[in-house]
Parts: sequence; C-alpha cells; structure tokens
Amino acid sequence: MVQIDSLKKLIDCFEYLKRYYTDILDVLQAILELILLQKKYKIFYPGDKKEITRENLEYFIKRLGIEKSLILQASFKLSKLEKFFNQINLDLHLIEEFFYIITQQKTSNKLYGYSTPLQINHLLSGLLDVQENETIYNPCYGMGSIFFSLVQVQKNIRLYGEELDYRLSSIAFLILKICDISTATLYVNDLLKSPKFIKKDGGRLFDKVLCNPPLYAHVGIEFLKNDQRFTHIGAIAKHYPELAFLIHSLSHLKKRGVFIVRNQVLQKNSLEAKLREKLCSEKMIKAIIELPKNIFPHQNNDFSILVIEPNSKEVLHINAAHQFFYKKEGKYNHLIHLEEILKIFREHKEGEFSKITPLEKNYSGDLRASYFVSKEEKPKKNTLGQLGFMAMRGQRVYGGKNDEEVTFFDVGIADFKSLGFSEEFENLKKMGDKNKIEKYRLRSYDLLLSLRGMVPKVAILGEIKEVCVANAGVVVLRHEDIRKNIALYCFLFSLKGEQRLKKIYQESSDGVLNINHLLDLALPKNYEILYYKKMQNILQLSKEMDKIEKEILALKRGL
Repeated sequence: MVQIDSLKKLIDCFEYLKRYYTDILDVLQAILELILLQKKYKIFYPGDKKEITRENLEYFIKRLGIEKSLILQASFKLSKLEKFFNQINLDLHLIEEFFYIITQQKTSNKLYGYSTPLQINHLLSGLLDVQENETIYNPCYGMGSIFFSLVQVQKNIRLYGEELDYRLSSIAFLILKICDISTATLYVNDLLKSPKFIKKDGGRLFDKVLCNPPLYAHVGIEFLKNDQRFTHIGAIAKHYPELAFLIHSLSHLKKRGVFIVRNQVLQKNSLEAKLREKLCSEKMIKAIIELPKNIFPHQNNDFSILVIEPNSKEVLHINAAHQFFYKKEGKYNHLIHLEEILKIFREHKEGEFSKITPLEKNYSGDLRASYFVSKEEKPKKNTLGQLGFMAMRGQRVYGGKNDEEVTFFDVGIADFKSLGFSEEFENLKKMGDKNKIEKYRLRSYDLLLSLRGMVPKVAILGEIKEVCVANAGVVVLRHEDIRKNIALYCFLFSLKGEQRLKKIYQESSDGVLNINHLLDLALPKNYEILYYKKMQNILQLSKEMDKIEKEILALKRGL
C-alpha cells in the first residue's frame, strides 16, 4: 500500500509540474532532477520545520553537476513539492515503475517513442546476462530507460553509448545518476556519420551490445555504401533503420548482443536477405524470440528479439507471441511470465513454446519463431514446394548502369488477364540489363501472382514468343511440367483455392506475399487430375467474355 501511495504521489507531482512547462520532455527532466535531489540529499524531509529555499535548491543542483537545470527555470511552489515528496518512499523499483507509466502507459504524454516498456527492458537485461565489470554498448540509448533494468541485474557495469538527440541524452544522464552508475561514457552524436568508437583499424569491441532502434528515424544510405561497417553486407534497406543500427553494432560485438527488430526484417526476401544469410553462414544467431502483438504503444508492426552470439551452431526459437506470455492491459498487451522465457533461453531447451534448429536450415525467407515452432507441429502434405514448384519475385531489370539496347516486355499486374491465358503485354522496353533479363525471363505457362494486396490476383501465361520479365510487383510460380502449372491455375481459380491463397495474403504482417508461405500452400490429393480438365471450361468462358467486352466497347464508341 505504501508503494502504491508513493507511486500515486509521484504521478500527481508530475501532473502538477505540467502547469509550469510547455514541453513534456522538460517536465520529465524537471521531476527526475527532483527525484535525484531527494534521493541524494533528502531535500524534502518529513517533519522538517525549515522549508527549503531556491538558494538551497541551487546549491544542491551545483553539487550534483547538473548543467542547465530545469527546476530553477519554473516558478512552482516549493511548499507544494514538499507535500508530495514528504509522502514518497523512493527506491529504484518505484522510480522505474513511475518512468514506465509516464512514458509508456500514459500515451497522451507522447513519450512512448523515446523509451522501452519496462517488461521488455527486463527481458533484454536478462537475455544479455551481464557479468561484473563487463562493458555494455548501446548505439541509441535514448532516454536510458534500460539503465534501470541493467543496474538491477548487475551493479558493477561499464556503459558506453551514442545518441543523436541531446534532450534525450540529458534525461539519460539523470537516470545514470539515479541508478548510481558511475562508469559510463555516453556521447551525443550521429553514429552513422561520425561514430565515436570506430577507428581506421575497426570498431572497439564491447562485451555486450543492446539496441532498441528508433523506428521512425530517417536513415540516408548513400553515404554508407563505402563505409567499412556496411560494405560487406551490401545495400541497406532505407525503410528499415533497425538494419543500419544492427549492422553498425556488429562492428562492436564481442560476446552477445540483443536487438529488437520488426518481423518484416525476419521475413522479407530482398535486401534484408543478405544480412540474414550472413548471420546464418557466420553462425551468429543464438536465439529469436517473437514478442506478442500490440505490445508497443501506437505500433502497427510485430516485433522479435534477435540474440546474436558468435559461434552459435543452432538457433533457439521461442514463441513468446503465444497467449501464455501476455495479458490485455488497457488498449495494449502486457508481457508476462518473463522468467519462463528466460528459463527456456538459459536452459536452451525445446518445449511447447520453443524449437531448436541447426543454423544451416535457417536460410529461410521466414525466421520468425512462430513459423518454426508451429511448422513442426503439423507438417503439411502435398504442398507446392513438395510438388516441385519454384517461386521467385519479379525484378526491375532496367534503369541501371549496365543497360544496353534490348527489347523486352516488362510484365505487371495490368497485363493479368482475368480469365484464361495472358498473352498480350503493354509495357515494351528498349533498354535493359541483358544478363538480368536472361536470368529472370518468363516462360510459357508460368503463373503470376500479385506481390501485395488483401485480394490476390492470379494469371497464367500462354505460349509466349516475346522476351518478357515480371516486374517487382509480381511473384512467379513455375513447374517444369506444364500440366501441373495449368492444373494449379484452375485450382486457384476455384473458390477453395481462392480462399486458401487469400488466407496467405491476409496472414502477412506487412501486406507482402511471403514466398515460403506460398510454397507451403497445400493442394488436394490428385489435384492435377481434378483440375487440369477444367481449363477447357475456363477458356470457353474466356472467349465469351472477350466477345462481350468487344461488344461493350463498340457500344461505348457508338454512344
């Protein structure tokens, strides 16, 4: 009860301070200054007849070494603050809970983008397994909310970090002092342009690395192409800033790193694949922990924790997105049973929520834990992949430095015929990369699917004599046996096939068709016999539709 009352008084004090500041970050910094002063010097003492003055306040602030103090800039009543703090029993758990409520639960303060939920910080700290006197590096420490959790796991730590926003850094420095962390080297700088711990001979190595990257940060990529940190990876996806922070962090990693990433990074099949393949081939992934949905305020993405550790021979997938690990708390979900997650991780064991997979089997387009754990439970039979179908994304094969004169059709969704064989194409190109065109050239009777969309679009090519390449908005399905291609088209045309395909699109977290999930599409037994003959009915309907469309066009012209 005492702790609850103290928490309420601290929140009330925060609300009182709001009257005197126009910026919510200033309010947060001001109350942290007061908390630090009370924790260090007990400036508000129950029963003290002598009230504190502004002169005394200034004296204690100087002793703390706080530059540009904000509590000296407002004209609030010290007697009012005294009433609040006289009833508050301060300890680190209470301060951390207060910080979590103000920055995460009370979303109206709009501070949720600068910190991490308390339960996630506890999980990250537990996974990091910090030992005494180890060095810990955080490439974007933000407000420093993780410091609360780290110091409760291990008091004797050495912190290093970089942060772009000096205002967030000011709050982080106060939290350092509140946590009594004496050994810390935190910079305010742009780590992508001017990293503090990167030299010509490489990056300084730290025992442990942790990172919850700013997802809304604009990451320019042109200037990074020749940077030693990124050249071995190749292109960086500008829409996924966590990749830039993750790759940068690898230059500093010695023992173990924990990183929060969006699930799209673990699923997509383009630029992100280069990093995934590198991490797998160099045996760097120790564990992937999928988090519950809707756990970060105002985030539409799903997230996972990536645990990186050199010389990892196998990956432990933990599906913490299972309903066992969360409960509803207001609008959002709240992570629970942290100790169970940490126990599975520490014991490195398989169970109801976990699966161990050798790294050489992880060159998949989907590394999410739920994919691996669930796939082992009920393996599907007669899937596209098992039947020998290949799937690939269309490519942009023109507009680069290797372009030369060549004629080909760039095939897109606009070329999909709604019924029957697609044999006429509109987008004729006369320049392109010949090597790429030859590599990605379409074949007769290939199936084409839209890459995006809640309602799938499907087409099948007829006998094509022109050179055609599917563009980047298309997925190509191909089997060497033409009959199987035609039978598959007829199945996907049916209501049953349409519903199964639609479900794959709807399950995608970012609206992009997942190729691995597509190849897991199960077909009816003897589907070829059942559906191949239906093509004749489709072609007959196609002729009738063509005739009707011509009549409609003629009618329009005559009006």
